[in-house]
Amino acid sequence: MGIINFSKEKCRNCYKCIRNCPIKAIKLKDKHAQIIETMCIGCGNCIKICPHNAKEIQSDVSVVKQWLKNEKVVLSLEGVFPSTYYMDHPRQYIGALRELGFSIIEETSIGGDTVANSYIKDYYSDNQFVIASSCAAIKNLIEIYYPQFVSSLSKQVSPMIAHGKILKEKYPDAKIVYAGACLAKKMEVLEEEVSGIIDAVLTFDEIDVWMKERNIDATKADVEAFDAIGTNIGRLYSQIGGLSKSCVEDLDGSRKILQIDGVADCILFMDEIQNLDKKYWIEMNACEEGCINGPGNIHSQLSKYEKVEMLQTYIDMNKNKLSVEKIPEIDTKRSFHKRPVHHLGKVPEEELEKILRQMSKFNKRDELNCGTCGYDTCRDKARAVYWNMAEIEMCLPLISSQNEAISNIIVTTTPNAIAILDKTYRIIEFNGAAEKLFKVKKEDVFHYNFMEVLDYDPFRKLNYEKNCLYTGKGIYERENLVFMEILTYIPKEELYMGIFIDITKQEQREQDFLKMQEETLSMAQRVIDKQMRVAHEIAGLLGETTAETKVTLTKLQKIVGNREDEF
Repeated sequence: MGIINFSKEKCRNCYKCIRNCPIKAIKLKDKHAQIIETMCIGCGNCIKICPHNAKEIQSDVSVVKQWLKNEKVVLSLEGVFPSTYYMDHPRQYIGALRELGFSIIEETSIGGDTVANSYIKDYYSDNQFVIASSCAAIKNLIEIYYPQFVSSLSKQVSPMIAHGKILKEKYPDAKIVYAGACLAKKMEVLEEEVSGIIDAVLTFDEIDVWMKERNIDATKADVEAFDAIGTNIGRLYSQIGGLSKSCVEDLDGSRKILQIDGVADCILFMDEIQNLDKKYWIEMNACEEGCINGPGNIHSQLSKYEKVEMLQTYIDMNKNKLSVEKIPEIDTKRSFHKRPVHHLGKVPEEELEKILRQMSKFNKRDELNCGTCGYDTCRDKARAVYWNMAEIEMCLPLISSQNEAISNIIVTTTPNAIAILDKTYRIIEFNGAAEKLFKVKKEDVFHYNFMEVLDYDPFRKLNYEKNCLYTGKGIYERENLVFMEILTYIPKEELYMGIFIDITKQEQREQDFLKMQEETLSMAQRVIDKQMRVAHEIAGLLGETTAETKVTLTKLQKIVGNREDEF
C-alpha cells in the first residue's frame, strides 16, 4: 500500500486527478484511479483537486497516539504552521499541540540553520548549475524523470532530516515525529539512506482531524513557547526563494539565481535546462508559493496569500531572536540515486493507429486533443492505453458520440412520436414518427414554439411540485387524434420531452365496442320487456279460462248432485 491511495467507493471516474497529475503517475483500472508508486513524486496535486475526497493518505496518527501513552515523543514542527488557522498569535498552535500530548516541541528550522553553510559550499562547486531544494517532491522528480541531472542536485539532507539527526543526538530514546504540510516527506523518511531518523510524519490536516476529535480549538489555545527554536535563516526555506535568500543571495554573484515554483513550471524548466550557458543556482519547489500550499494543509481556511502573510508575520516577529542552545554537530551530506522509469515510451506506429481507431480517431481531424481524459493529446492517451495506464472508454467524445448514436437510433427507429423542447418550448428534436403523426416537416417546425406551431399544449398538465411527469390521454383536436402522452421536464438540462403514441384507432374500437355493448343491452332489455308483456297477457288469459272452467264445473257438479237426489 502506497503513501497515497484511492477509495474505490468514493472514486467517481472523473479523471480530474489524471488531468492534474503533472507526470501522469496515475492509471485507470476497472474504472478506478490507482497511483503507480514507482512513478509518483508525492507532489499531492491529486489530493488538492479531488472533488470527491477519494484520496486516502497513509497515516501515522494512530501509532503516534500510542507512543504518547508509553514513549517519550519529540515533535519537529515545520515553520509554516502559522498558515493553518486564523490565530491571534501563531504560537497558539504550540499550545494546541501540547493539549494533544506533545511535551517536547522544536522548530524544524533548526535543521535549516544547520545545512545553510553546506549549501554555501555547493554554491562554489565546479558544477555548471546547482539544483538546490529542500523539497522532497523535486528531488523525486529529478531522480525519476531527469536522472541525467542527479549529479547537479545539492547533496544536502533536508531540514527535516537534519533536525531529526539533531533530535536523535539530544533524545536518543525518544520517538521523533515531524509535522508539516508536505506529503512527499512521508516518502522521504522511507528512503534507505535516511530511514530511521524520523519515526513518523504527520500532516497539518491529520493534526486538524485529531484536534477536532479531541475538541481542541487552536484559535482559542494558550500561547506556548517552543522547547528550542531556530533562526529566520531556517524559517525562510519554506518560502519560494527562501533558501536562496537565506544562504547565497548575498554571495559574490558568480552564479545567476533562478527560483521556480510549481511542478508544471519545474518540468518545463528541466526540459530546457540543457540550454543554460552560464553558471546557475536553481531553487525549485513543487508547491506554488512554497510549502505553505502543501497538500497536507488543504484544511486551512486561509487563502494562499493570507498564508503567505501569516508566515511573514511570524518571521518578522522572530527576526531578532537567535537560538541560544548549542546544536550537536551532524553530517548533513547525502547522495541521490537514479531511478528512472519508462513512462509512456515509444509505441509501434501500427499499434498506436490501432488504438486510435478503437477510440474512433480515424484521421487527424478526429483527434480533438480536448484533454478531458487527463492526457494532453489523443496520441498520449493512446500510448497510455498501450502501456495499460488508461482505458479506451476514458475518451469523453467517444462516449458522447456512442451515446448520441444510440440515442439517435432509438429516436429515429421508434414508432412513437418524440418531441424535445427547450425551456421556452421551442422544438429542438422532432423525430420521423412525430412528423408523420403531426403531419408537419421537422424543418418547418424546428426552433418554433411547440404550442403555437401545432396548436397543442399538453405540457400544461405537468405538475412541477411533484415529479414533473405526466402519463395519460390527450386529444389533438386539429387532426381529431387521441394520444397516450408521456410528458416530462428535465430540470438539470431545462428540457421538456414528450412521447406521443397514437391510440385513435384503439379508442375508436373501444368506442365501437362500448356502443355495441349498449345496443346489445338495449336489445336484450326490449326482449325481456316483451316477454314480460306476453307472460302477463298469457297469465291474464289463463286466469279468465280458469274462472270459466270453475263456473262450468261447479254447475256440472250441481246438476249431477240433483239427479242423484231424484233417485
